[in-house]
Amino acid sequence: MNEKKSSMIKDAVILCLITLILGAVLAGVYAITKAPIDASQEKTNNEACQAVVAEGDSVLDNDAEAVKKALAYISSRDLSNAETKDGDLLANYLVIEQIHPTKNGGKVFLASATKGYGGAIGFALGVDANGAITGISITSQSETAGLGANCENEDWLKGFAGKVAPQNASSEMYNKNESNDSQVQALSGATVTSRAITRAVKGILFFDGSERGAN
Repeated sequence: MNEKKSSMIKDAVILCLITLILGAVLAGVYAITKAPIDASQEKTNNEACQAVVAEGDSVLDNDAEAVKKALAYISSRDLSNAETKDGDLLANYLVIEQIHPTKNGGKVFLASATKGYGGAIGFALGVDANGAITGISITSQSETAGLGANCENEDWLKGFAGKVAPQNASSEMYNKNESNDSQVQALSGATVTSRAITRAVKGILFFDGSERGAN
């Protein structure tokens, strides 16, 4: 009986040691890889920011106070831009991480659409001083290859240029068949991805419009 108990204690100690060693190895790998991954993502973000502004414009430093305002705004508005404390809030669909003013009075938003088919979809969105989109660039995504992953296709992204917030705030910013002044054509076979990105974009345009209206 004592030998069995001793063997169980020995096995438990060995398992604990293995767990500790594996934990230390994983922590070491994370520490080694985190800096290069962060640097690579920062480079991608910087390039995306510059890619979405109009020719001749340039991107300035992140405005932390504007980010705070934006997060408060999307946490108090629903998908129809109505002010509310409950319901389907814009914050459920959108995370705004950085807001960069531009030299010509526009803004570049680094943000994530949280409702993608494969998770969050990171993007940079440029908006000019009049509230029209100057460009959009996807910075990260895990959508289905050949379907939602086509959100990175240049031809589809070009469709956002010049779009403005819908006059009917309840309208979606995507259309299955065609595009117009405030809608882009949905990706074929990827309605979830199209809806995720355009709802996030709409939320940004709502906030941007509120800021321009206040000035």
